[in-house]
Amino acid sequence: MDESRPEQDNSATSDQSTVAAMQNLTASIQSLVRLLHEERERRECQVKPKSAKDSDPVLKALSEEIAAGRPTHIPEENPVELMSQEEIDERNESYREKYTAFWKDLPSTPVDIKTTDDAYQWAFDLYPQIYHSLGWHKNDDLLFDADSLTKHREDLLEALFAVEAYRRKQFDCPLEPSRAAFEYSRLPRLLLILARLEARRNDGLECRDGGCVDCRYFGADQTLQVLIEVGRTLHHDKYWGANDTTLQELLHRCYARRILSQPNADNPDVLRYQFHLIYDCLGALNFTSRFLELRDALCLTFYTKYQTEPIHKVFDMVKCHRSSMKGIEEFKELPLEEFSGPTFSPDILTVQYLQDFGGLRIEWTDNLDDHLKIFTGRNALRIFAHPTFFYNCRDLVERDYIEPLHLELSRTYALLFKPSSRLALRLLKEATRSNEITWLGRKIDPSSHRPGMEQGTSKSFDVDLAKPSTTRILENFHRCSLPPSIQAAYNVANPFDNVKNTSFFNQHKFTTSSMRQIHALAPYYPEDITFMIMSIFQNGFHSNEAFIDYEYFGPRLRRLKTYLDNHQPTTLKQLWFDRRDARAWWTFWGGAFFLFVFAVLAAVNVRFLAVH
Repeated sequence: MDESRPEQDNSATSDQSTVAAMQNLTASIQSLVRLLHEERERRECQVKPKSAKDSDPVLKALSEEIAAGRPTHIPEENPVELMSQEEIDERNESYREKYTAFWKDLPSTPVDIKTTDDAYQWAFDLYPQIYHSLGWHKNDDLLFDADSLTKHREDLLEALFAVEAYRRKQFDCPLEPSRAAFEYSRLPRLLLILARLEARRNDGLECRDGGCVDCRYFGADQTLQVLIEVGRTLHHDKYWGANDTTLQELLHRCYARRILSQPNADNPDVLRYQFHLIYDCLGALNFTSRFLELRDALCLTFYTKYQTEPIHKVFDMVKCHRSSMKGIEEFKELPLEEFSGPTFSPDILTVQYLQDFGGLRIEWTDNLDDHLKIFTGRNALRIFAHPTFFYNCRDLVERDYIEPLHLELSRTYALLFKPSSRLALRLLKEATRSNEITWLGRKIDPSSHRPGMEQGTSKSFDVDLAKPSTTRILENFHRCSLPPSIQAAYNVANPFDNVKNTSFFNQHKFTTSSMRQIHALAPYYPEDITFMIMSIFQNGFHSNEAFIDYEYFGPRLRRLKTYLDNHQPTTLKQLWFDRRDARAWWTFWGGAFFLFVFAVLAAVNVRFLAVH
């Protein structure tokens, strides 16, 4: 052996080989699991094509009622003991006192209170126009008006949203600076909930025996009080478990509190619509799954049969029913296979790349099920517009530890909105190396998912929109349009003219108003917008991100990666942004450059010869 030659160190090569082998093994296992799942679904569909519908409890109950005829009597039930008015007032006051006491150490300034009051007063006064902008019915005989909404405003905010503040404190998460700021930010979601219930009221006009029967039994006060009771009941469950409250218990609570009257035995229609109202309130409060334009086919037989089942089981039945039914859907999700590789480059998921190379629109959605999905017809990628919904610290992934979904949601916003240009990326890196980052006086705490974050200078960085550096960092965020619900709620950029319908009788809206116009609200940004901007500074990424780090949104990111990999550029702009194969990119554009130079020189030479 020649000792004069140094012995080669193969440790680095060995480590790289090990990593590559593990990645290939992981990809193979994931591919095998996916294939097995697809094969199982295919065989189930072939063997029992009608099994899903045959076992559908919603359809079975409906078939029973059709066969037996519409019920003429209500099943016997003991009268519910009514609470005294003093007891009702005392309980309502206890909820208000708890909510008020929670904000005692975070007082609101007079200016904050006035800004919030003005926003709610404007929205309530113009509720008909807001309803026609966000709703999908065009009726003018509306249930809610400014007086009824103003009367119940305090109880609505406490019942529907206080849990978000309580649980964020329980998890030691940052809170909004004051009660006024908290309530100001919940206005868009409150208006959407009201628009959903308003639209459902139209379902109370039934056609029977060739005539129209008006079954709209409940007024504005009753509907809002039921909504308040449902909200308070829903939020008393354990934050890590499913809600075990039943439809019957909710209905009996409304009876006991004198909100609804227990119907006579010979009046089953009233009972059916009381169940409808409870079910509609539950659905209107849920921003995880889609609130359908038409109510599910739930009949009185279904309600009475499953009224003692927990709410979450009832919604599981409805979910299975929806999956077994095929309706007319104008804008369907683009069917894509999941990318089988273990990692992806975060640079391909920025808004700029998705628009310029992927040719996708960026549109907003009010339900989480549509987040990061591509929809045909619109050729649009939808983004969830209400991240503060998950300030209730819910998690939609089964795991051995508690990690609220808003943390993973924050990372998807950072993927979409992080800057693309080298200058903006350098500015973002310098900002995140500061000892402290603030936004409107609030400290931005870095996420645990910021790899290699270093503490640089002792300087602090303020996310000030007046500074050019901040504007550059938000370049991809500003490429988006305004979320329609936020635009309508805060009267930004003439919403009643600019918020458009995607199609007839469709709740999905869009607008061409630029996100830059949200800065007209400064310094009173809604928390949903604040959450998205702060996500850019809180999260960082490796050069190759692992799909396994995204437990809930991982499958959607894989389908999005598949779309981009299969997309073929059709314009020079898309060719310029197609960086999937660096060698091919340099070959094409290098050849184009030299061809251009040759053409210029040839033209100059011809001109020179012509002159001489």
